[in-house]
Amino acid sequence: MEQSWVLSIRDFGKIKSGEIEIAPFMLFVGENNSGKSYVMSLLWGVLTEARKLFPNDPPSSQAYREVDRFIAASNGQSTQLDNEKAKIFINWFNDILRVKKSELTKRIFQRKIDIGSLSIEQFHRSRPLELKFDHKESIEGTRYSSGQHYVRIPYSDRSKDLATERYRMAKYITWKLLMDQLSSPLYPTGERTSMKSRAIGEAFYLPASRTGFMLAYKTLVQEMMEQAIDGDIEGANLQFTLPVYRFLQGLIRLDESTSSSYEDIGEFIEEQILQGTMGQEKGIIPSFFYQPQGKKNKLPLFITSSLVTELSPLILFLKSKTTYRSLFFEEAEAHLHPRVQRILAVALVKLVNRKMPVWLTTHSDILFQQVNNLMKLAAHPRKEELMAARGYTEEDVLYPEMVRAYQFQSSNRQTTITKLIATENGFPAQTFNKVIMELNEETYAFQVGDEDE
Repeated sequence: MEQSWVLSIRDFGKIKSGEIEIAPFMLFVGENNSGKSYVMSLLWGVLTEARKLFPNDPPSSQAYREVDRFIAASNGQSTQLDNEKAKIFINWFNDILRVKKSELTKRIFQRKIDIGSLSIEQFHRSRPLELKFDHKESIEGTRYSSGQHYVRIPYSDRSKDLATERYRMAKYITWKLLMDQLSSPLYPTGERTSMKSRAIGEAFYLPASRTGFMLAYKTLVQEMMEQAIDGDIEGANLQFTLPVYRFLQGLIRLDESTSSSYEDIGEFIEEQILQGTMGQEKGIIPSFFYQPQGKKNKLPLFITSSLVTELSPLILFLKSKTTYRSLFFEEAEAHLHPRVQRILAVALVKLVNRKMPVWLTTHSDILFQQVNNLMKLAAHPRKEELMAARGYTEEDVLYPEMVRAYQFQSSNRQTTITKLIATENGFPAQTFNKVIMELNEETYAFQVGDEDE
């Protein structure tokens, strides 16, 4: 990722405090009901929904006036935003979060949740963002465009004097700085997108309880469609968080018309874990099926195993051309045998190495240790030899600088989020290690020895 930043949270529900530094691969670990899914949903919301918090008209705040002066002073001349210059845009975005943080959380969770503070800290880009101004006689009907390290802005002689046009630039630049390669652009192009529907490139959220959602999917989607014909899924009378709504909405629009960039990773999971393939039958509400290897029958999901239903949405999205720029994965190990968890961890690392950020919650010491092993492999002096012996490729190697892990620790009904520090053996996880040690001690204590006879 070109950019990095820290999401700082205070007094959010049961979360006392936490600072989450985004990275290509992130793991949230901790006991049940410690707030991992809440923070995951909040982070998803910042990436996907915070673009809707920008005021309709140019604001009068001091933070925005600094941004406006910078844009006006550029006078249509191409310039580079280094990390120091970018601060004024980040400060303005934080000013918006400060004022509208409660509005954001209500949108994400469909109900009011207390939050003390929410901000973006320690912003950094690996390279400056170049602002390129395309001079035109008229900018009416023109669109912004961008590449990895630049923004191309249509500009006329009147642009500098139009407060609304400077405001349009300010919003686009701010969003590009923060969310580039993580979520949809501020003004998605390529299809008509409602502000209340899933946008092109929007972060994809795989909720927990996937088996239940996949089995009840048609009923849930039909009710959503009946209650929100105009596309306002947030107005539907269903008691789910917004990430779940968007997950169901995404299933309706899976595009298998052409190959996906991640199709081979989906096929890797099918071959190594499912021993069969996932597919869909088109319709107003598509149906999904599983076809075992070597069999002609296409099985509906309600007669397949929980292994199939849990992994089916991940595979379907990987094989679909549907665009998304990051993956949120709750309880990735649910219903999976330890052997399968290890293979899934390898598949997720493959995604990370394809420039797809993967952020997950997990209770699995197996999956966690497999991630540690792939990190250890990266720095091992006999790396090539071990890769050949164990059947790994370079795409399965996880470099430590790409990973962050956070432990959610509850005490007195409050949770503190702590960043885990990687060692030469990977990330230590007390939340797993303590339980495993207690179990081992109990196992030895309960063994019958000679002294018990």
